[in-house]
Amino acid sequence: MRRWAWMLGGLIVWTVHFMGVYAIASLADMVSRADDPTWRMIGLAFSGACLLAALAITGWAARRLRRGTDPSTRFGDQLALLGGGVATVAIVWQALPTVIGY
Repeated sequence: MRRWAWMLGGLIVWTVHFMGVYAIASLADMVSRADDPTWRMIGLAFSGACLLAALAITGWAARRLRRGTDPSTRFGDQLALLGGGVATVAIVWQALPTVIGY
């Protein structure tokens, strides 16, 4: 199970980010307005935390990939690196409307 969590770590972070940003925007829409600066900053802070988590997974996977020799371990590290990279790009893409103020 730990191996699966490692290989899917970046995608898990992306999923948490997607659900979290959606929940923040929904809550903001119920309380005030979705484009209220306070709620936008909350969304950006959450996106920043998720981005740091995705970058940490990506960096850690790249480091492990450089020193790994076992083919099965290498494969898991390659998947973790790919998932972390995809999550990094996706989180930045999803946070852009909040940054530019849609």
